[in-house]
Amino acid sequence: MVNSVSSNSNQPPPPSPAGHQSLIQFKPFQPPIANRIARAFHRLRLVHRSGGNFFVLGASGNVYTVSLSDIPCCNCPDRTTPCKHILFVYLRVLGVSLDDTCLHRSTLRPSELNHLLSSPTSPDSWAGDRVRDRYHQLTSRLTTRGSPSREVEVEEGAKCPICLEEMRKEDRLVACRACRNPLHEQCLQRWTRIRGRRSATCVICRERWRDRVDLEQQDMYLNLADYVSDDDDDSEG
Repeated sequence: MVNSVSSNSNQPPPPSPAGHQSLIQFKPFQPPIANRIARAFHRLRLVHRSGGNFFVLGASGNVYTVSLSDIPCCNCPDRTTPCKHILFVYLRVLGVSLDDTCLHRSTLRPSELNHLLSSPTSPDSWAGDRVRDRYHQLTSRLTTRGSPSREVEVEEGAKCPICLEEMRKEDRLVACRACRNPLHEQCLQRWTRIRGRRSATCVICRERWRDRVDLEQQDMYLNLADYVSDDDDDSEG
């Protein structure tokens, strides 16, 4: 006698064939990262590159500074990391692929950072000659005349209140406008991310964080809108 086999709806589905990867791993980009990636390809151009610093011409004509380190940062008003300017550097300047996981993270591994910094600049990412020449003229004048000092003063042996490591003059430092206490810029970024707040607070006085540099930032952006050519304006970025 042949015994019938009853179906069992509680049984798990059969395993996927060998080598098959779940489609979950390849979900399309979702907002807000999808929006930022799209904007990274819209009216952005590179005007200068110096080591790990990339000077990006924004859609409004302002020039923003993207600095690649273990925690990439940009001096634009958008506190999201990575912002569209950082994504522009990844995708259009350095040729990172759209499926690279670094697009979704706010930090870079040492191997990733080394690879990015050793990557050549894509010729298609450069702004036109006219706007780049004007950028170098203006920055040269600022250097010659001497711009206001933006260095944060730090006493010898002073320690960062977050990492408790000694702060050196050559470190990237920021200072709270309220209590004037300095700390490492990267430590502040980590603190802000852990707190999950768009507006950070000082770790010492708890006042809303307003860097002395941040207060002047709007007036310190170079604006090159009058020198943008049709080629720059009609670019995909």
